[in-house]
Amino acid sequence: MNTLQKLAVLVLLITGLLSVHASAQSRHFNAQSIGMGGGGTAYIDGFNANFVNPANLMLDTHKGRTQIGIANTGFKAGGTLANLSVYNDYLTTGLLIDDETRENMLNDWFGESSANTRQMAGTVNVSPIGVSHRRSKQAFSIATRFRFTEDLTVNKGLAELMTYGLDADKFSVPTPVDFSSSTVAFAEISFGYARKVLEIPNLLFARDVKLFAGVAPKYLYGVYAADADFQSTLQMTRGGQASPFTVNHNFSYSLNTVGQLSQQLQAFEAAYYLDSDANIEDYVDYEGDDVGDLDASGFGVDLGATLEMDVSYLPIPLFINKDKILRVSMSITDLGSISYKKTPSRIFAEGEFTYQGAQNEDSFNDYFDNLGDSLKTDVYGNFNAEETDGITHTLPGMYNFGASLEMGKLLVGLDYGFGFNNEGINSRRSVLNLGAQYRLFGFVPIRAGTTIGGYSSVAYSAGIGLDFDFLEFTVGASTVANSRNSGSSAAAAWSGLVVRF
Repeated sequence: MNTLQKLAVLVLLITGLLSVHASAQSRHFNAQSIGMGGGGTAYIDGFNANFVNPANLMLDTHKGRTQIGIANTGFKAGGTLANLSVYNDYLTTGLLIDDETRENMLNDWFGESSANTRQMAGTVNVSPIGVSHRRSKQAFSIATRFRFTEDLTVNKGLAELMTYGLDADKFSVPTPVDFSSSTVAFAEISFGYARKVLEIPNLLFARDVKLFAGVAPKYLYGVYAADADFQSTLQMTRGGQASPFTVNHNFSYSLNTVGQLSQQLQAFEAAYYLDSDANIEDYVDYEGDDVGDLDASGFGVDLGATLEMDVSYLPIPLFINKDKILRVSMSITDLGSISYKKTPSRIFAEGEFTYQGAQNEDSFNDYFDNLGDSLKTDVYGNFNAEETDGITHTLPGMYNFGASLEMGKLLVGLDYGFGFNNEGINSRRSVLNLGAQYRLFGFVPIRAGTTIGGYSSVAYSAGIGLDFDFLEFTVGASTVANSRNSGSSAAAAWSGLVVRF
């Protein structure tokens, strides 16, 4: 096993167990919203409205009053670490990644400083089943959803270690080598209620003006959670005839866990205290048997309002003879939090590790084998464990404003939003979504859109499928064309099977 492989194994002892399960995103997406650029505040209806704008449970966009959906699924990932432009420039053109080429690649990816960080997050959401029923003045719904998200941040120093290896010239001065990871997975059941709160037959240029308001409280059931943070500096001194090659590693790390993994790490810490020869692999063998049994729960709520009006009298040149329905909406989504409380603990360590190696080692490879063993035993295996109150994750709350204009078979939408926090792929950066849908033959929705801002560069999306009044089966996808400034993103969604009657 070479040096980089050895270091990778050591890092995985701390973080690799986390990546099997992961967490969430604030703005819910289905095949229609992904295909139209990622919005939906003013046009997503049925049970999906629970997670976007509950007021839209009152929208009469299909003949059926009752909607049942099965297996609505979506995936979204991206961030500044996923920089496809740099990847294509250096890693798909046959270049030899060494010397100046390697330096230029990392500078383009991370910037000049070794302390610069880049982030990547991904989320999967699955709605196993949802049901909504609309009446003339009120609507009800119940919807389930599973969300799984992982958020990873690394700095340039870690990328330099992975590309340069233990290079004494590169790490001749203390260099930061840092990363952090946050992982959370949970299920939720949402109960939606919407009502018509105002109706005006005529108002200036509009007629049949209606105001809908909705609320969707939800219960959260935790499946998995873990948070890791690793901060360090690394310095190396090239050896000579009188002195050996020296590695100096200042480190500080922590890992918050719950359930079986937490118990196993605490058991190893106790064993190591009694016997420093204790092997972590003998105690930590996490297989996820306790997933979903973590004494984890929480509550959240989604709120929204939609103003709908017939603006057919306005001089809009497109589809002049068609009815024109304008909707203006706002919503606040994912207010709440979830806590994981089954045997929670925090393992942590900090200190300075210096390794010079023995002068009489048989070979250069023996030096690095012994270095790896020393790191494993004296650094990553020598930690303290303490009980905690648990792991609490705030939901990735978001403010959304949207407008849509429906003109016969054509629907255009605009959304603007920003996150209240940076949880998962949520971002405090504002995001603008533009999209359009044309219903070819009345039942083949052709969708296109774009996303500007948020956690990645400008993204373009498209979607298609079958959407009858009584049945829907559609797909959507989105990707970034140029990722040099803010990173890449990719998304895909499938409506599952939606039945209306």
